[in-house]
Amino acid sequence: MNGEKLEEGLGLVRFILVWSSLSPVFLLWAVRGVDAIGDRIWIPVCLALFVLPTFLLCIFLKISRYYHNLKTITVVTSKDQREHLLTYLFAMLIPLFDANLDERRDIASIFIAFIFVAFLFWHMRLHYMNLIFAIAGYRIYTVEVKLSAGSGVADQLATYAVISRRHYLPEQSPLSGYRLGGNVLVDEKNDD
Repeated sequence: MNGEKLEEGLGLVRFILVWSSLSPVFLLWAVRGVDAIGDRIWIPVCLALFVLPTFLLCIFLKISRYYHNLKTITVVTSKDQREHLLTYLFAMLIPLFDANLDERRDIASIFIAFIFVAFLFWHMRLHYMNLIFAIAGYRIYTVEVKLSAGSGVADQLATYAVISRRHYLPEQSPLSGYRLGGNVLVDEKNDD
């Protein structure tokens, strides 16, 4: 990895990962319903917004496996994002679910707030777990990787989101994963 530079691109996959972590709100909204929009429109839209990010992540994974797009990184530090789960639930999901959705303006303002929160999570590299992946036994880790900057220049760290079935990712050891995009990997190893 000598002289390697991390190319994240537009971060589309990271955005989809953030969207998928916030998607349970749409499932709750589908059950809750609103008076301003009929159930024939509201429920399918909410269900689509719940399922679509997981579907897209699965498509990216299938493509990556088909083309055998593996990347090996050396884990410097690894953090399981579950430690922030209560903050996530009480700061994000409950207020978004509890918001007033009686009028179309309320719906528009909540949707804008949702986009703002998703952008902040994406920008701050806060990735939480996708509900469907969690049921399948996956966890998400924020991993720092050392990128060698070359002779005479200090090493730099890059941040990856790693989706894995392992209970922990050992530090200072290599990890191979299918590259979904820029800095999102799905661990090739199934379990520890």
